[in-house]
Amino acid sequence: MTALASIRDPRLRIVALFGALALGVSVSRWTTAAAFVGLGVVWLAAGGVPARFFWRRFRLVLPLIGFMLIYFPLAEGSGGWGKAALYAGRLTFAAQTLTLAFHGLTPQTFFQTLLRLKVPSIFVEMALFTLRYVDVFREEALAMRRGLHSRGFRVGSGWFSVRTYAALSKLLGSLLLRVLRRSERVYLGMLSRGYRGRGAEAGDLPASAPGDGWKAAWLAGGAIILFVWDFTAGG
Repeated sequence: MTALASIRDPRLRIVALFGALALGVSVSRWTTAAAFVGLGVVWLAAGGVPARFFWRRFRLVLPLIGFMLIYFPLAEGSGGWGKAALYAGRLTFAAQTLTLAFHGLTPQTFFQTLLRLKVPSIFVEMALFTLRYVDVFREEALAMRRGLHSRGFRVGSGWFSVRTYAALSKLLGSLLLRVLRRSERVYLGMLSRGYRGRGAEAGDLPASAPGDGWKAAWLAGGAIILFVWDFTAGG
């Protein structure tokens, strides 16, 4: 295990990385954003994060980066390239930081850490239910789509088709109603099993290892230096 990956206390890891994330997305110059991306590359390498692990997450934001690189130069001319690079750098650094934060960290440990950090339990429960039932939402949507195709529905040709949009809007409305009914059944089932609105409880977390504080400080220190450089240079 490398230095960053050996931070055993998830509280230190989350506080350091999420604090660095807040600084990284607050810079105002594209050169500083590029420096943050370089810092993120160093973090990923030092944290032992496999390239394929990062790529599976980074490819989800590539369409947004591509849109920025096209939209801002067209909307603002040559000056738009700097703004496009700034936002693309912020987004890339966010993907790097979140990848490192969740590498080797189970969802259960992450949510327990949030509770230990005094995050209101209602928000933790909402996130847990969202993760738990996002697959249910997807299955409902796929089932309704198969039902449409079994009845002979086919997507209309061209970019604009009134028939297609009308059918898809009805599908979306029906999907929301089905999800609402499903959530009501889940809530009634929880009440029948003794749920009374009490939030999740924090469990045991891995004990801190010697040097965890220094490693977390090293993580946050690089971000603080770059943020101060951006602030002073911008002023």
